[in-house]
Amino acid sequence: MDRKKLYESWIEKKSQAEIGGSFPDKVMNQIYQYEERPKWFDIQRFIEIVSAHTIIKNGLVVIGALIGFVRVMYMILMILA
Repeated sequence: MDRKKLYESWIEKKSQAEIGGSFPDKVMNQIYQYEERPKWFDIQRFIEIVSAHTIIKNGLVVIGALIGFVRVMYMILMILA
């Protein structure tokens, strides 16, 4: 069977699917429940805080550089040992 014909038959079957009248209400209710669920860590709020404070940005860069330096030193020690 040709791919185009197969695709067209799939589209026709798909268009015949019936959606209940309460479907939009169920979807919106699930979205609302998802948004109201308590979050243990809000990444958006974290990004806003970091973006607003230069000291925090600099601190994260320094911490990253230190971690990278320690990692390189550890690898050099492992190679030489």
